[in-house]
Order: sequence, then structure tokens, then C-alpha cells
Amino acid sequence: MALVQRLNMIMTFILTGVVSVAKSEPNTNVNLLWCNENGYAEEDPYANSVAYVLADLMNVTPSRQAFDYSTLSPYATAVSYGHATCNTALSNNDCANCLAAGKASVSSGCLNSVGGRVEMVDCAMRYENYPF
Repeated sequence: MALVQRLNMIMTFILTGVVSVAKSEPNTNVNLLWCNENGYAEEDPYANSVAYVLADLMNVTPSRQAFDYSTLSPYATAVSYGHATCNTALSNNDCANCLAAGKASVSSGCLNSVGGRVEMVDCAMRYENYPF
């Protein structure tokens, strides 16, 4: 009987460990938030470019090989450039969740700035008004 109880405890411990390892969430702690000191007005066409680039980075990067994606806005009068990456150990969903948090951080932290960069533990996102 003691052997059965001991085996039961060992199996419970192993299964609990497997379940704990299988569950993951991206680490969205911010290591760096940097904003370009130059700004733009809310009604400036560049605002649409920034919104486009950040949304594109958030939506496309998780489906790209190695979670590495660069883009630019399609608006010729006020072009914005962007780049995003995720930790390759993440799942596609975790990369998407991390970049959603990154977009929220850089959007609020760098409001109306022509450039911004956020580096989190598991992902990074940057936009500028020049190619980089």
C-alpha cells in the first residue's frame, strides 16, 4: 500500500510539473522605452502612418519566420518605418500578446512622438520617421 501511495504522489508531482511547464505567457516587463524628442500634431498625416505601422507590426510579426518583421506605411506624404521581433521560444499567440502589450506601451509612452522604441523581455517594437 505504501508503494502505491508513493507512486501516486510521484505521478501527481510529475503531472503537476508538466502542466506548469506547458503553460506560458510572454514576459512583458519593459526593459527600455525610448521616444524620439521630435513630435507631430494629432491632426498631422504622420499620425495615420504611425497607427498603420504599429498595427502592421503587431498583426504580421507573429506569423513571420523567426518572429522578425520590418514594414513601412503606404502613405507617401508622411512615411513611418517599423521593426518588431519576438523571442523565438514563444508561440505565435504569445508573440502576438507580447506585441499587443508593446504597442500599448509605445503608443501611450511616446504619444505624438515621430519615433518610439519599446524593448520588453520577450519582444521589441520600434517606429521612426526615417529608415533604420
